[in-house]
Amino acid sequence: MKKSTNRQQLFKIILTAILIALNVILERFLAYSVWNQTISFGFIAVAFAAAFLGTPYAVAVAGFGDLIGSLLFPFGAYFPGFTLTNCIYGLILAEFIYKNSTPIKIIISVVLNKIVCSLILNTLWISIMYRGGVDAFFAVLITRLLSTGILAAVELIVLLLMFSEKSKIRILLEKNLKKII
Repeated sequence: MKKSTNRQQLFKIILTAILIALNVILERFLAYSVWNQTISFGFIAVAFAAAFLGTPYAVAVAGFGDLIGSLLFPFGAYFPGFTLTNCIYGLILAEFIYKNSTPIKIIISVVLNKIVCSLILNTLWISIMYRGGVDAFFAVLITRLLSTGILAAVELIVLLLMFSEKSKIRILLEKNLKKII
């Protein structure tokens, strides 16, 4: 029994490492950056960890993916606030879509993440990095509203198609992962 548990834990750690690498590739090489917004599909690796492995793994994929990507393939200077935001993103996503991910839970997680992580925290970090005050925060916030809304719609569609409880992709992945985990 213990040997099986160790094997399962080892598989989860290896899968987490693969998802971190996938996150770095999707965020750093297959992404498009516009002034203060990055368009990428790195959230898919985090969502996979969140849906099938749970909160600690989703936080690890989001946090280490950002840290490794920022240090090895930087877009600019490293700022730890963005890593914190990514960890919070993974936490919120996992709390809503781990095991039982109804469409309403996915919608809530996307809306909550876009408001808390993208609009509030990332806007705060950008305004701090450029040494702006409250006026700079609101100026950046206004410029990020439209792009965040568009990204929220894209993220919502992808998460619903891939990770909702009745999604064929999720059912297939769960079936195959149950054999291993």
